[in-house]
Amino acid sequence: MPLAIVGCDFRVASAQWRNLLLPSDLERANLALALRDAAGVTGLVAVETCNRVEWLASTPMPQWAGEVMRAQMLDRWMRAGVDPLPRIDQMPKPYLYCGHAAVRHLLRVAVGLESFVVGEREIAGQLNRSLAAARLAGQGSPFHNALQTAVGRTVKKVQRLTEWRHHGRGVHSLALQVVRQHLDELTQGEFKATVVVVGMGEIGRKIAGLLTVHGKCRVVRVNRTVADERRGEWRPLAHLPELLLTADAVVVATGARDPIVDFATLQLPVRAKPTLIVDLGAPAQVCGHGQPHLAYRGLDDLLALPTVAPTEIESSHVLDLVEEGLREFVLECRKRDWSGLLRAVHDSYESASYTQLPLALATELGANPENLARVQEVMRDLLRNLTREIVQHIETAANDRTRPSNRRGP
Repeated sequence: MPLAIVGCDFRVASAQWRNLLLPSDLERANLALALRDAAGVTGLVAVETCNRVEWLASTPMPQWAGEVMRAQMLDRWMRAGVDPLPRIDQMPKPYLYCGHAAVRHLLRVAVGLESFVVGEREIAGQLNRSLAAARLAGQGSPFHNALQTAVGRTVKKVQRLTEWRHHGRGVHSLALQVVRQHLDELTQGEFKATVVVVGMGEIGRKIAGLLTVHGKCRVVRVNRTVADERRGEWRPLAHLPELLLTADAVVVATGARDPIVDFATLQLPVRAKPTLIVDLGAPAQVCGHGQPHLAYRGLDDLLALPTVAPTEIESSHVLDLVEEGLREFVLECRKRDWSGLLRAVHDSYESASYTQLPLALATELGANPENLARVQEVMRDLLRNLTREIVQHIETAANDRTRPSNRRGP
């Protein structure tokens, strides 16, 4: 199974450490080239979400490629200019999965088993977009394409057969919890607080919608670009400094690589209650927030919040579907490996049945059309049955040799 996954999730490294692993497009392209030369990597996918940073490599040398990628992560941390510079043994330890374990881990990630809000829906879409982006950048591989299909199939099964991937589970639900607590402490009488949500991607739109329904506040939606049909509903990012003057809380959920707002450059009014800043960006979207009139909450702060875990029955069903997805994927890969042999068997049958057999029978039995047709049909049935048995033996062998162990761990 030519796959290696190296990464850090919320359990391994804080958001600060994970953010240092986010390369630019040029850096990612250079990394793919370096891994190709050093470890035979034929495809590289970077999965970057608020929960994790992972590199997925398609390679005939998974263990070696994984160690090289892990060394690359440590090197990025060493060169990041962290002050004081920590020793290597003080840095996070990226995990490494190879072969079947890597596929199992990827499926677990896709269905939300590895998220800090277990069962979140957004991760499947984020993973799918990461695979698609790698393909568009010329960094994908046929193996990654097959993985994308397997992930989609498993996620659909989980969605259809369980209540696991619930709309209310995700980082947006944690952001809602923080903002509502802040507003409950702030709101008095008929006063209606204002919450500015920056970034109208999937998570930003969900947060804005939840606040509109449950937050009892005025929600102002902001985005970097505003289409004509959104004018009046969304405000452009250029208006953000003005909007912050009256905001009681701000939720930032954009996908920008650099901070989009520096509070150190803004003159905000000092209030009895600090303005709440919830930063969901990876990397962080806000800087200059270390001021007494601001209450900042980043991704790491959300980890301390309680979440509603799925039931044991739900979890068990999802684990079974993950293992089923793994078995199906491994078998499909093995069938692809055997496809050349199966094609050769089929071609041999076609040649023997419709070229070699008629010629041999015509030579041996003479030109009696009825005798030739009858014997040819009998011989073709024999060849067909023999070929079918050969194909069944090949498929059975492929299934038996590639069946992964029934282990539910990541």
